[in-house]
Amino acid sequence: MSVSVLDVYRLLPKTNCRKCGTVCMGFAAKLVAREVSPEDCPLLLEPEYRENLENLRRMLPKGEKEITGLLIDEEKCIGCGICVTVCEENMMLGDEIAHGKGGRYNDELVLLVVDGKVKLLNPKRCKRAFEPPEFCRACVDHCPTDAIELVSP
Repeated sequence: MSVSVLDVYRLLPKTNCRKCGTVCMGFAAKLVAREVSPEDCPLLLEPEYRENLENLRRMLPKGEKEITGLLIDEEKCIGCGICVTVCEENMMLGDEIAHGKGGRYNDELVLLVVDGKVKLLNPKRCKRAFEPPEFCRACVDHCPTDAIELVSP
């Protein structure tokens, strides 16, 4: 599920106080791009905005944004491995991956299921990290639980 800047903006104080370094709409855009966290807005930490802060935390789960712009929500991930098998860069390493067997121990996989959750192992091997970046959304489009999201890298 993709979160819109407008949906996030609606939950902000809308004072344009710039205590976060920008106006509220700019802060909303940075939140969606995962450049900042809701706690970076001092006003959201005040008691009157507690419910809005909690809603933003649910709307924008924490996750590590890599150079690819991939954001993996571990709570939604069921470890099915579909993203591993549809990743074109992973498939180039061998037929085993395309058939769902996983990679060999020395393969430099982009994505791999580790302890029941998908992990971004080698972000620099992802097509979205190439120079120039290539458009690819295979992992996002095939994830049955919407655990993988693309945000602006």
